[in-house]
Amino acid sequence: MIKEVYASEETVALAKQKACEMLGAEEKDVEFEIIQQPSKKLLGVFGGKPAQVKAVLKESVASKALKILKEILYYMDLRSLEAVIISEENSICNLKIIGEEVGYVVGRHGETLDALQYIVGLIANDKNKQNDFCRVRIEAGDYREKRKETLEALAQRMAYKAMNQGRKFSLEPMRSYERKIIHSAVGEVEGARSWSEGEGKSRHIVIAPQNKMH
Repeated sequence: MIKEVYASEETVALAKQKACEMLGAEEKDVEFEIIQQPSKKLLGVFGGKPAQVKAVLKESVASKALKILKEILYYMDLRSLEAVIISEENSICNLKIIGEEVGYVVGRHGETLDALQYIVGLIANDKNKQNDFCRVRIEAGDYREKRKETLEALAQRMAYKAMNQGRKFSLEPMRSYERKIIHSAVGEVEGARSWSEGEGKSRHIVIAPQNKMH
């Protein structure tokens, strides 16, 4: 895929248009450098110069994030792991780490993976000249999907237990996205409800029968 071209035309606007056609991209996805401003011919006959521009295809946040992630894995001495782009749309880019040693980047309850995701997203967006924030999500093997299934099963199990025993139960502290999974799963159990209590790292979920007060 061509990422850089030079184009010449009568005007800068036409040179930019030509460069975009050569790259097969829209102008918003290209960075331009004006190499030469056009000048008119003397007496309409002598001299004169066309406009010349250098056009470079902008690198997507997903591509930047992938490079950063691969570099971090390299310096973590996890060179057997592979990182790939799964998708990039609606201001969200999904990356995935694959390999037998993938457990090393997960950590306890995904803490290492979350930290890695935060760092990669922060750096990738900081280098984004378009100033269009793109949320970076990183999966390691099938960890997040399995963790989601585990949390949903836990939520429903505790919801039914709370209703059967007529009392509330507190779960261990969790990060915000995990609490959202629990709340959503409990919401599907008729007669049960949940809410969050505590601050910071101590914030946790309480599951109780629908008629049980806080």
